[in-house]
Amino acid sequence: MRFMIQRVSTIAAVIAAAGLASSPAFAANANSTVHSAQDRVNDAAKLVQQMERNPSLAAVLDQAKGVFIIPHYGRGGFIIGGQGGGGVVLVKHAMAWSAPAFYSIGGGSIGAQAGGEGGAIAMILMTRKAVDHFQNSGGSWSLNGGAGLTVVNWSGKARTNTNRGDVILWSNTSGLYGGLTASVTRISPDNQMDRAYYQRPVTSREILAGNVTDPYADPVRTALGSRVASR
Repeated sequence: MRFMIQRVSTIAAVIAAAGLASSPAFAANANSTVHSAQDRVNDAAKLVQQMERNPSLAAVLDQAKGVFIIPHYGRGGFIIGGQGGGGVVLVKHAMAWSAPAFYSIGGGSIGAQAGGEGGAIAMILMTRKAVDHFQNSGGSWSLNGGAGLTVVNWSGKARTNTNRGDVILWSNTSGLYGGLTASVTRISPDNQMDRAYYQRPVTSREILAGNVTDPYADPVRTALGSRVASR
């Protein structure tokens, strides 16, 4: 809680410096966005820790060039306004990971296929081509045949998965990703959340290139980097 209070206090100072503190609605919305962004980063870190408890999956993360982590997808078996959920993308540079860039994901209801529960999804980006779709696509794109990416579901066997796919789909809910490839019709940068989280105008391309840092993003970077550092 103290961590979040410090974060929000910093945002309040930025708002005041910009002469916007007189707008309660603006300040409330900014604080809410920062809370949501930090919650997403923290939840992503917890999900990575869960993934790494599986040795085979941890080995795949070792080889990954990037990852798109969606902590909560299709919760409740329905999607409001076509939004499946939000997540963070990080890209590996040499022996370190970038800060997280925020993305939204939309499409049909995958939660309904999993008994209405929804759950968490990770797209493990195994090739440079997969990373480039996130880093160099300024607008929306779809996870289907038109993307030119080979997408496979996690089989539990590291060698089989890494040899076959540009993107490996993993979920912590049985059946959740069964139709995900066909159903995801929109992956797009969440520029508003990026700006709120990093407290300045910034693009997802800058973030994923490793040109943006933020100490509040350390939980997820540390979770991903712990195995890299130990190798």
